[in-house]
Amino acid sequence: MVSPTQKRRAASSVVKAGQCTGRQACRYLGLGRSTWHYAPLAPTPRSVQLEQAILKLSQAHPRYGYRRVHAILPRQGLNCALRTVQRVRRRAGLQIIGPAVRPKTPPRPDAKIKSDGVNDVWCVDVVFDVTQQGTTVKFLTLLDEYSHYNLDIVASRRMGSREVVAALQSAVALHGPPRHLRCDNGGEFIAKHLQTWLRTTGIATRFIEPASPWQNGINESFNGRFRDECLNRELLASVLEAQCLARSFRDDYNTSRPHSSLEYRTPAEYRAELLRQAPDSGQARQAGPSLRLELAIVPTLNHSLSSNPSKQQPAQSLIRSGPEA
Repeated sequence: MVSPTQKRRAASSVVKAGQCTGRQACRYLGLGRSTWHYAPLAPTPRSVQLEQAILKLSQAHPRYGYRRVHAILPRQGLNCALRTVQRVRRRAGLQIIGPAVRPKTPPRPDAKIKSDGVNDVWCVDVVFDVTQQGTTVKFLTLLDEYSHYNLDIVASRRMGSREVVAALQSAVALHGPPRHLRCDNGGEFIAKHLQTWLRTTGIATRFIEPASPWQNGINESFNGRFRDECLNRELLASVLEAQCLARSFRDDYNTSRPHSSLEYRTPAEYRAELLRQAPDSGQARQAGPSLRLELAIVPTLNHSLSSNPSKQQPAQSLIRSGPEA
């Protein structure tokens, strides 16, 4: 569909090029001669005021559409048709295209540092769910990034900085302190109480960049599995039941669930194998009680800790004799 304005523009171009007369151009294009000779009137003061108001509102609120701008104009004593607002904005090129663009933030190179061993980087995040009564339950998930081992899942109605510190204290007492803690910019993680405790413990913080969840991909992947395989399948009656289910899922994830990125070994098997390969590494020197237990036992060839004491040997013997071929 060609508008009269476009037809007038086409007729003017051919007449200016000397290809035909104006009467012939109107006949060929199906354009009325009155339309061809029409001279637009000068804008009235009201139309100028209305256009300026529309442009001012659109520039002050760039994410407002023409319908919202049209709804605001009567509050300023200016009434017009909806199509008028749309035409003015379209002529000025003020249409909304795509989602809002988040302002850029300074890069954080520390956020992209990868872990180089067990107990080097712990990643932490919060998952939300509700009980049957509508009570919000927050789950704090804590993982060792290198071995994918789930250190703990803590369920609580409130998950502030004090609850995060209590969960980290329990994990540190059992597994030893990590060198870094990777997390997002949530209020519970940037709180002064948590930051003071981390400085006292000697744990460095690695905040991911805003709107960059892939920088904490290990934890995000675990949260997806936790929600898909546990939370979406259960109706939580209380916070206590949520905690029991979370701990049950943690144990099953660590010891029974094969992990595709670990060549279908469980995180417990892979973690024990890593510790066997590096008994004198930094994570071994700062190992907590659970790591000291695993460092003292060498897993069997099927990557599992044997329950038969006769099949277990000290990890230090590998340093003296070397692994078997």
